[in-house]
Amino acid sequence: MKKRRVFLPLFLFLLLFTIPTSCKYYAYGLEEFFYRENTLDKRIDTLTELADTQIPQNLPDEYNILVITDIHFGGENKEKNGARNERAFLKLISEIPEAEKPEFCICLGDVAEHGLDSEFRDFVSDIVKPLEEMGIKTYNVIGNHDLYNSGWASYQKHLNPGTSFYHFKTQNFSWYFLDSASCSLGNSQLTKLRRKMESDDAPKLVFMHVPLYADGLFYFTMQNSAERNQIISVFNKHNVKAVVDGHTHIQSVSNLGNFNEYTMAGYLEKRAYTLIRINERTATVKCAYYLYD
Repeated sequence: MKKRRVFLPLFLFLLLFTIPTSCKYYAYGLEEFFYRENTLDKRIDTLTELADTQIPQNLPDEYNILVITDIHFGGENKEKNGARNERAFLKLISEIPEAEKPEFCICLGDVAEHGLDSEFRDFVSDIVKPLEEMGIKTYNVIGNHDLYNSGWASYQKHLNPGTSFYHFKTQNFSWYFLDSASCSLGNSQLTKLRRKMESDDAPKLVFMHVPLYADGLFYFTMQNSAERNQIISVFNKHNVKAVVDGHTHIQSVSNLGNFNEYTMAGYLEKRAYTLIRINERTATVKCAYYLYD
């Protein structure tokens, strides 16, 4: 019995590290299954407060924001995804009437399919910069695919604001951006988040990649049910109005007490994007989903 207990992990270890480089799965950096230098606790060492020069200014009482998720540069032409069509997406955004044009964009992660630096750069050149030319700045959330092949360094280098755990305030709302890319917030991040929310009376919006519930699609949500319940409790206690996430590629809405969780359809696979209507005076949120292709 003891021999078998030792042999099975050793067999799996040797199998993983002898996968040929030609294997399609090797492109995801599977050596990081056992070890990843940039762990969750290292990534979220502190809750970063964005400076005034980094956050949206002169917002009206009511406005739209653009939300996209699961962009997956490097994953195009897979059977489920098909070819990319940024041209169609950007054309539709450019045609939004001026009074309804998004004030800024939030990307909910999985910018890169394999976490490669070139994939992050493609996202910036093909989506971020064209949106900026329309006056739409992009804020980012880190996804699980963004961590493959030590992609954390490229995320920090290329994507605004260069961190995965941050916060800013607008006229009435507090905006929280969390790191759930490891399918957990972890004790350190949750503790920091709870302390901050306890001292923040404003209505809150939360953005992250891996969902809490996703209408019961448990395989694609946070796997620790005790942690999930703690997070939901904190959000209900501290005036969270909406949680917005991605990862599943499937659109859903889940009521979790005093707030809704809006899980967004995938940009590449589903050809989808979302406009969220923010009302600062009434502290309300409305989502409208669109297809671009």
